Amino acid sequence: MINLSILTPRSAVLELPDKLRLSGLIELEDDNQLLLRDLNWANTAPTEQQLALGTAATLCIPELTDTRGTVPSIPVFITEITQDALLLTFARADNSPSVKRYLKALSSQPALNDGQQSQNTKLRQTQDLLASFESLGLSTLDQMFRLFIQRLGTYLFDESTTPGRSSIALREALRLLQYHQRAIGDNFITRIQQRCSDLTPARQQRYQQSDSEIAWQSLHLVNLDEFEESLALDRMINTGSQAQELTLECLVIRLATAIGVDPLELRLPFHVTELCSSLQQALQEHDIEHPATVYVYDYFVGQFLSQLDQLYRPLNQLLIDAGLCPGLEQDIKTHGSQLQRPAATSAARPKRKKISPEPAPDQQTEAQQQAPNKPSTVASLSPEMLYRSVIDALNFSRHHSEAPSSHESRPEQLADTATLVNALALLQENDEARKLIEQSGSLRDYLKQHSESISGLEGITALNTDSMNQLDLVDNLFQTIHSQRELSAELQPAIAELQLPLARLALLEPGFFFDQQHPARELVDKLSQLASADNFPNRILEEKLSSIIAEIVTGYERDSAVFNSALEQVNKLIAQRNSAHIRNVERVVKTQEGQERLRQARVEVDRAIVAALPRPQPPKILLELIDKGWRDALVLIYIKEGPTSDSWQEQMRTLELLGEWLTEQQNEFNSVQRALEAAPFIDLLAQQIAVVRPANIEIEAVFDELRRVLSGEQAVLNSELNSESLINAQESSNIQQRLQRTHRLRRWIERVNQLNLGAWLSYRDRHGERRRMQLAWINADRDRFMFVNEHGQKVTELNAVQLARQLSHGAKPPSQAENMPLVDQSMYGTLEQVQQTLSFARHRDKVTRLLNRESFIEQLNKALRHAQRRSSQHAVLYLNIDQFNLVNEIYDRVSGDQVLAEFAELLSQLHDKKFSSAHLGEDNFGILLADHTLSEALAVAESIRSDIHANNFDIEQEPVQLSVSIGVAALRHFSPDADSVIEAAEQAMQAAKQGGGNQVQQHIAAANSITRHKQDRRKTRQNLEQALTTERFVLRAQPIVQNAVASQQPSSQHFELLLGMRETDGSLSSPKQFIKSAERHGYMSLVDRWVIREAFQWISQLMDAQKVVPNLSINLSGTSITDDAFMEYLFEQISEFGVGTSRLCFEVTEAATMTNLVKSADFIRAFRNIGCKFSLDNFGTGLSSHNYLRELSVDYVKIDGAFITGINDNPNDYTMARSINDLAHFLGQETIAESVENERTIARLHEIGVDYLQGWGIGHPEPLTDIVGQLQSLQK
Repeated sequence: MINLSILTPRSAVLELPDKLRLSGLIELEDDNQLLLRDLNWANTAPTEQQLALGTAATLCIPELTDTRGTVPSIPVFITEITQDALLLTFARADNSPSVKRYLKALSSQPALNDGQQSQNTKLRQTQDLLASFESLGLSTLDQMFRLFIQRLGTYLFDESTTPGRSSIALREALRLLQYHQRAIGDNFITRIQQRCSDLTPARQQRYQQSDSEIAWQSLHLVNLDEFEESLALDRMINTGSQAQELTLECLVIRLATAIGVDPLELRLPFHVTELCSSLQQALQEHDIEHPATVYVYDYFVGQFLSQLDQLYRPLNQLLIDAGLCPGLEQDIKTHGSQLQRPAATSAARPKRKKISPEPAPDQQTEAQQQAPNKPSTVASLSPEMLYRSVIDALNFSRHHSEAPSSHESRPEQLADTATLVNALALLQENDEARKLIEQSGSLRDYLKQHSESISGLEGITALNTDSMNQLDLVDNLFQTIHSQRELSAELQPAIAELQLPLARLALLEPGFFFDQQHPARELVDKLSQLASADNFPNRILEEKLSSIIAEIVTGYERDSAVFNSALEQVNKLIAQRNSAHIRNVERVVKTQEGQERLRQARVEVDRAIVAALPRPQPPKILLELIDKGWRDALVLIYIKEGPTSDSWQEQMRTLELLGEWLTEQQNEFNSVQRALEAAPFIDLLAQQIAVVRPANIEIEAVFDELRRVLSGEQAVLNSELNSESLINAQESSNIQQRLQRTHRLRRWIERVNQLNLGAWLSYRDRHGERRRMQLAWINADRDRFMFVNEHGQKVTELNAVQLARQLSHGAKPPSQAENMPLVDQSMYGTLEQVQQTLSFARHRDKVTRLLNRESFIEQLNKALRHAQRRSSQHAVLYLNIDQFNLVNEIYDRVSGDQVLAEFAELLSQLHDKKFSSAHLGEDNFGILLADHTLSEALAVAESIRSDIHANNFDIEQEPVQLSVSIGVAALRHFSPDADSVIEAAEQAMQAAKQGGGNQVQQHIAAANSITRHKQDRRKTRQNLEQALTTERFVLRAQPIVQNAVASQQPSSQHFELLLGMRETDGSLSSPKQFIKSAERHGYMSLVDRWVIREAFQWISQLMDAQKVVPNLSINLSGTSITDDAFMEYLFEQISEFGVGTSRLCFEVTEAATMTNLVKSADFIRAFRNIGCKFSLDNFGTGLSSHNYLRELSVDYVKIDGAFITGINDNPNDYTMARSINDLAHFLGQETIAESVENERTIARLHEIGVDYLQGWGIGHPEPLTDIVGQLQSLQK
C-alpha cells in the first residue's frame, strides 16, 4: 500500500578534522545510511585530504530528541561524495545501542503541538485518497496487462512464422509465455504494487533525464545482445513517455502535492518507466530473453502504452475531484512544463558516484546441482551380497560394543515384526514422541528406553536381530543425511518426520536398502539435496517439500506406492533445479564473456592511446583528460562500432591532433591559430564524452584548464607516461612466462591444460568441508578460468598458475565415494565403522588406548621418510614412570593398569595435534614430536615432566604423586632407522633415571653421524649403479589367480613382477636390505626405472614372438609416483615400446601414498586415463586405511598378508580381511589376498568372497624365461 511515512529532513552539523564544520539537511536512507545535502561550510572549505572517502567525522542534530532527552552526537564515516551531498555511514555497528537509538529517533516524526492536531484529519483524508488511487490504478492496470499478455501469444506466433525473424527464440518465448502466462501477470502487478509502498525512494531517478543518461547506464552491460535489448527498452520508455507527456506530468504534480513532496523526488508507481521496468523484470524472471524481448517491447509500445489513457485519465480525475490542481493541464500548455528546473537551484537528490557495486540481484535458490551422468559406484556384485555384508557388519559392531545383558537367565520377550510396525504407526501419530525421537537421534535407542510406555511394546524386553538391523540401518541413514547434507533449519523437522515411515518400510520391505530401483531410495537422496541449507530461505520450496513429506507420513501404510507419487513430484522439482542450473550458468558465462570483451577492449584502447600519445613525456593535461572520461568514451566506441569505424578513426585523429597542439610551443602563429580553434574544438570533444559520462563533474575542471593551455594563458606541463595501461595487454604473456618458470607446478599446469568445459572439481573449503565447482568458462588464451558452484553461481575466477596451485593443494575430480547415493553412503559408512573398529584394536594398546609399539614405529618410519625427503626435523621422547613398580607392589595390578590409563589420558591432554603418543610396554611411553628441533623438543619434554609432577593420581581414594624420566633424541634425515632413534631416546632416558629421575636428558649424536650418512649414501649409489650395470637384478613373476585352488589351472593369466638379486654362485636372494637402503637414500626411482624398462622389453619380446601378453603387476615406490620426472619417463616408455596399457597394473603401497596423497592420486588418475590399472598393496595396515580407499581410484585392493596368514586361527584377522573385502567391493574394486599358503586358507578366502589369490600356495615366483613357456601363442 502507498506509504505516507515520509520523514521531514532535519538540520544537522558535520564536524570534520581540523575543526571544520559543515551544515545541511540530513535524511535517513533505506540502508541505514545518512544523506547530508544542501551543504554549507561554516568556515573555510576543506582540502581534498580533509574531505575524502573514509574520513571520520561527528554528526550532530541539535533538534533530535527521544523519550530520554536530546540524542547525543555520533561518529560517522564519509562513504560517498558528490557536488552538493555526502553519504554517511555509522562508525559503529547497526545493532549497537547508540546507533539503534539514533535510527529510532530519526525514524520518528517530531511531535505535533496543539495547533497541528487539526492536520490529523487532513492526513487521514489523504491516506484514504491514496488508498483509492492505488486501488483504481492496480485494478485498471491488471485488466489491461492481462489482455495484453493474452494477445501477445498470437503476435509471437505470427512473428515466429515470418521469414527472417528469430524463429527459434520466438518459439521458445511463446512456449514459456503459454506456460507462465498467469505468473508473468502476477509478477508484473506485484512489482507495481511494491513500488506503491515507497513513493520517495532514496535513489529515485528523475523521469526527465536525457536519453544519453539512460543510454550510458545501459552501455555498462557491454554484452552486445544485452546492449541491443537495453536500447529497445530505452526506446519503449521514451516513446511511451512522450506520448503521455502532459498527462504524466499532471499526475506526478498532483500526487506530489497530495503527499507534500517535491515532484522531482516522487516516484510515480504507474509511470511509463516503472511499467517498462516491471515488464522487463517479469520477463527475465521467467527466462524470456533476447532477442525475443525486443519483439515483446515493440508490441508493448503499440498495444499497451498506446492505451495508457485508460489508466492515467481516471487517476488524474480522482485527484482533481479531491481538489488537487484543477486546471493544471491548461497551465502547462500555456506556460510550459513545471517540472523543468535550472541546474543551479536544483534541490533534487543528487546523483552519487558509487564506491561499491550495487547488491547482486536475488539469486535463485535452486537445489544442489550434482555433476551429470554419475554412474553408480556400487560393485557389479549382487546387491543382496553387499547388503548381507552390511548386515554382518552391524552384527559385529553390536557384539563388539554392547555389554552382555544382566538378565541372561531370564528369557527374553521379543517383539515380532508386525507388533513393532504397529507400534511405530502409533508413534507416528504422537507429536511429542516424534520430537523426542528427533532429539534422541536414534529410533532404536528411543524404543529401548521407552518400550514400557509405547502401546504394543509393554513387556517386550528386546527386539529380534533382524528388526534391530533394520532400525540401525535407518538410524545410520539419517545420521548420514545430517553429516553429508547441510540441511536447512526450516526443513530439518520435516526430514526427521520421515524416520518413522522409513523404519516401517525397512521392516516390511528390507529390500529397500539393496533394491537399486526402489523409489524410496531415490526419493531420500533427492529430498535431502533439495533440503540443502544453500537453497533457503525459499518459502515456496519449503512449503512444497513439507507438503510432499506430509503426504508420505500420512499416506504410507503398507503400500510403497506413496513413495512413487512423492518421487514424481520431487523429480519435477529436480528438473526445475537442473534447468535453473543450466540457465544460471548461461547467464554467468554471458556476463563473463561481456566482461572479457570489455577487458579486451580496454587493452586495445590502451594500446591505441599509448601509440598515439607524444613521446617521451606526453602533456599532463592530456593524460588527465584521458583518465577523467575520454578513455571510457573510446572503449564504448570500440565495443559498439569497432576499430575500423569512422567514429573510432575520428577519435584517434582528435587525440593525435590534440597531442600535436599541446607539444608545439615554438611557433607563435600556431599558438594563435590554436587559440582561435580551441573553444569549438573543446566543446565538440566535451559533447562526445558527455554521451558516455553525462554527469561527469570532474572533467569540467580539466576542460577549463585545457582551454587556458590552448589559449596561451597557462603553460603546458609534461608528465611521465604511466605504463600501467600496458599491464593488462601483457597479462596473458606474463602468465605464460610464469608457467614456464614454475617448475614445481609443471605437473599441475599439464592438468590445467587437460581440463575441459563442464569438468567438476572437488575441493575442501576453509572449514574442511567438501565442496564442488564446475568449469564454466575459459578464455581464448586458456590462461583464465571461471568456475560456478552447484547452483550455477560464479564462485571464483583463476588464472592458470592459481588453478595449478589449487590442484596441487588437493582440488580434484570427485571420487567414486562422493558420488554414492545417500542410502549407499550410509551402508558404506557401516562397513567403514567396522574397519575402523578393527584397525583401532590392532593399532592401540588395550590399557591406555594409545598407539602400541608396532604402530608407533610405523609412525616414526613415516616421519623418517618425511625427513629424508624434505630435510625436516623431528624428535622422539621416551618416558618412564619413576618407581612405578612400587604402585604394583603397594596396591595391585588392576590399580596399576588404572594409573597407566590415567597417566595416558593426562599425557594426551599435554600435547597438540603434531604429537603422537604411544605405550611402549610396561611403564614406558613414547611421543613423536613432528616438526620440532632438538631444542624445541627439550622444552616440550621439560613442560611435560613438570606438569606430570604437579598432578596427583587417585588410587583407591588416595592421592599419589608420580614423576617421569624423559629421554630426547632427534630424528633427522641422517638417522639410520626408527629402531635406532627409539634406542637413542631410551638410552637418554636411562641416563635421566641414573641421575635421580624426574628429569630430562638428551641423546648426544655421534659427531660423525652426518659424515657416516653421506658415506652410506655414496656407497648405496655405487652399489646400486653396479647392480644395474652388471645385471645382478633379476625379474621374476608370481601368478595371481582368480577363483582357483592349488591343484587347478588358473582361469586367467596375471603375474606380479618381483625383484630378485643374483649372488656370485648364481643363486637368487631377496633384495630386501638393498631396497631398504635405496629407499632411505632416495634412489628407488633408479630401481623403478630399471624395472619398467626390463618389463617393457620383455613385453616387446613376447609380442615379437607372437605370444599372448599376460596381465602384469609392477611395483612402484612412493618416491617414483610423486616424482614428476618419473611420470614423464613412464609415459615415454609406454609410448616407445607400444605396450598395451590394458595389460599393465601398477602396485603402490598404502604407506607409499601417505607421503603425498595429492600427487599419488593424480599419478593414478593420469595413467588410469590411458587404460592402466592400479593395485593398492598392503592394505589395512595403516591407521586410516579406509580414507585411502575413498581418495584413491584403484582397481584392486591387496589385503595385507598379515591378515591372511592368521585368517584360520585369529577371528580378528578373519573379520579384518572380510571388512576390507566388503569395503572394496562396495566401491566396485576387486580384491587380491596375499600370502596364500594352503588349501585351508583358500577355502576361507572363497567363503569371504575374495576375487584373486596370490602366494606360495598358488605359485612360486619364476624367472621370466620360464613364464614364456606357460603363455599361449596368438592365433594366426
